Formats: sequence, structure tokens, C-alpha cells
Amino acid sequence: MRRSRLASASALLGLGAICLPLLAGCSSTATRTPSVVTTRTQQAELSAADLIANDTFGVSAAISGKTAVVGTAGTSYAGRAYVFTKTASGWNQVAELKGSDTVAQDGFGGSVAISGTTIVVGAVDHANYAGRAYVFAKMPTGWVQVAELKGSDTVADDSFGWSVAISGSTVLVGAVGHSAAAGRVYVFTKVSGTWSQAAELTAAHAAAKDAFGTSVAVSGSNAVVGAEGVAKGAGAAYFFADTTNGWQQVAEVKGSDTVAGDNLGISAAVSGPIAVVGAYGHAHNAGRAYVFVRKSGIWTQAAELKGSDVTAGDFSGISTAISGTTVLVGASGHAKGAGRVYEFMKSRSTWTEKAILKGSDTVAGDAFGVSVGLSGTTAVIGADDRAKHAGRAYVFSGLGDS
Repeated sequence: MRRSRLASASALLGLGAICLPLLAGCSSTATRTPSVVTTRTQQAELSAADLIANDTFGVSAAISGKTAVVGTAGTSYAGRAYVFTKTASGWNQVAELKGSDTVAQDGFGGSVAISGTTIVVGAVDHANYAGRAYVFAKMPTGWVQVAELKGSDTVADDSFGWSVAISGSTVLVGAVGHSAAAGRVYVFTKVSGTWSQAAELTAAHAAAKDAFGTSVAVSGSNAVVGAEGVAKGAGAAYFFADTTNGWQQVAEVKGSDTVAGDNLGISAAVSGPIAVVGAYGHAHNAGRAYVFVRKSGIWTQAAELKGSDVTAGDFSGISTAISGTTVLVGASGHAKGAGRVYEFMKSRSTWTEKAILKGSDTVAGDAFGVSVGLSGTTAVIGADDRAKHAGRAYVFSGLGDS
């Protein structure tokens, strides 16, 4: 079965989309700029060397410095992940990754993450949907698999690898199907060259069908976990901190106006004291993204982001990325599914839309923005339905510049 980012955890788990109001105690600053004046430069359009129709290249994407990784669930749904690096001649493919035991229907590449010279790739359907995650390291001989991860209590149908994140020597892996789809997130750390499980995270008030682990993000000792199934699909995000007593939940947040069916937590990203969480179901699937900031150890909502031309059915928030004070929000349904990505920047205490990105050749149905990655001033954006679902990824530069 082909899984796109629009086949969300809540949809696969049979959750409803009934609109009921929820109480929220945080402030909101909606950012909707009528005129966007900054233009971003498309550096490259990426495609795999062996790409064919229905490969869905771009279903996942991540970037760190001059290295990008793009996932595809194609090749009989065994899947692959492709590594690209920027050189004087442009962006070039340098590796094609698969797990040492990857077979058809594994879904390898459905989620990817990168930090420096380490890449993590999820294979959510491996071993009767138990799932796995694979760690690759850059060696003098190229990119080499150095670990195959699974949770200490992972069983069939757990969907381990649904989401992955990495920061330095810390990896997070989401397993949305675990424990009647309550979900779990597993923390792995590298010690003396060996990756091992350090913690198993769950929400303080976990319940069946919460889909905890829909999205994961980590920055240093801070982690964010999305659970889009909470409260009849309203969703929630949970913040954890690595303390002297291990990983501890420090906050549970909702958007100030999120209601049932909004799917808050479908995507999440964090950079230092700033996090962004997507809610692609909000307002008849127009979607929103919410910015949270940490001050004196407390996470509170600082802004609600909406692109200047976002309308119903755009799925804004299906993907999110952050680097410093620059945020990207994907809207893969915009313009009859051509898709867009919106760039927001923080100036003092205000978040302002700076640019609207689209691929140079994207057309209706391409789903540009289904995945986004951001590192410094460079972004990689997936369009997994481009060219008969073969897919493409686009690299943009100059983000964050005034």
C-alpha cells in the first residue's frame, strides 16, 4: 500500500474529524501578510538516477549543511533514500541507501533525518508492520549502515519508523501503532560508536488512538512529539527535556483555536527554544502552523501562521521545518495540489511571511511541499506526485535573508 503524507496516522487509525471546541489557555498572534516582497532562488531540481513512475521521490526530505537526503517509497514499496551533496558543479547524487534487510513492502524512506554525517531512515512496514529505522554514517568509502534500530518492546503493527529525528548523537523514532495506537517514541543514543535505546517516551495521559509519535523533532536536550489523534483528532504536541533523571515530559500544548479534526502534530520541528507544529486539518483543511517558544523553562504559543493565499483544502502545515528564526510551512494541496511552501521569519516578537516558494515546473497534482527540510539558508522541498508520481525535490537558497 502506498502511503503519502496525506494518509495521516489518524486517517489510517480510523479517527473522526468532528469539529468540537477545545479550551486553550495560550495567546495567539495570527500572521497573514497581504504582500510578499522577497524572492528565493531555486538552486536545483533533484531526481534519483533510477527514478520511475510511482516511486514517490520526495515523500520525505531533510538537509544538513551541504548534504540533503530524500526518501522514496517506490521500488515495489521496498523504498530507498538518496543522498545529494553540493559541490562546485551543483547538487549531485552521491549515494542510494537501503537497509541491509530491506524487502518489498517495507516502506523504507518514508521518513528521513540527517545531522552532520549521520542519516536515519524509517521503514515503517518492515516485519509485518513492526517497523525499523536504519542509521547510516559517512565513511571514507561512502555512506555505510552502522545500525538497525527497533524498540525494546516493538511488535507487529507498531509502525516503528513512522517518524524519525536526529540531533548529534541522539535519535528519536516514532511508533504510532504501538499499544492500540496510543503510540510511543523511542530515544537512542550513540555511546562509544554503538547505538542503543536510552528511553521510551509516552504522553502523561496517553490513550488508544492518540497516535503519539506522528511527528518527532529534537534539538540538543529538547524534543517535540506530535500526537495528531488526541481529542478526536484535534491533536496535541508534547515537549520533553533530557534531565539528570532522564527524558521527562515538560509540557503538553494545543493550538489556541484547534478543534477536533485539526490534526495538530502532523508535523513538528524545533530549533533551540523555538518549535513549530503543523495542524493541516484546521479550517476545512486550509491548515495552520503554530509557533511555541520556551522562556524560563515554559513552552507557550507565540504565533499562529497562515500563508497569505492559503484557502480550504491547502493542507498547510502538512510539513514544517525551522532553522534559527526562519520557519517553513508546506501546503501540498494549494493550487489544485500543485503545492506551495511559505517562509516566515521572526523580527523581534513578530512572525512575518517573507516568501512563497514553488518549483520551477510544478503543476496541479504535484504535491510540492509534502516534505520540507531547512538548514541555515538552504531548503529542500519534496513534491512526491510530480511526473506520474515519480516525484522530485527542489533546493532553494537565500532563505532567512532580509
